[in-house]
Amino acid sequence: MGHYNRKIGSYGEALAESYLKNMGYQILEKNFMCYHKEIDIIAYLPKNNCICFVEVKSRFSNKYGNPSEAVTYKKIINLSSAAKFYISKNKLEKYNFRFDIIEIMFNNMDTDYNLQHIKNAF
Repeated sequence: MGHYNRKIGSYGEALAESYLKNMGYQILEKNFMCYHKEIDIIAYLPKNNCICFVEVKSRFSNKYGNPSEAVTYKKIINLSSAAKFYISKNKLEKYNFRFDIIEIMFNNMDTDYNLQHIKNAF
């Protein structure tokens, strides 16, 4: 991944984190790594007693599809595997769980964007 793409990805993750906090989520982990598998954000939603594993996808154009379409079957398998490890490691079996996608579409100037939170994405 090029430097520019990493920068956009990091900016998108920061926007997603801010959005989640504003919606009442508590951020538990960012960029959680497990055997070369990464979960962008792990958040807790107290009102639902739910731990959410969040994949963030950011784009400047939908030339290659919507950002959420970049979450491939292989990525889903990797996220699921990392989530199982996180749940087991932290003894969190008593909580509800879900996998969300936050997609962010930027305009050309970086300052305006459209954020969509897809809950229970897979």
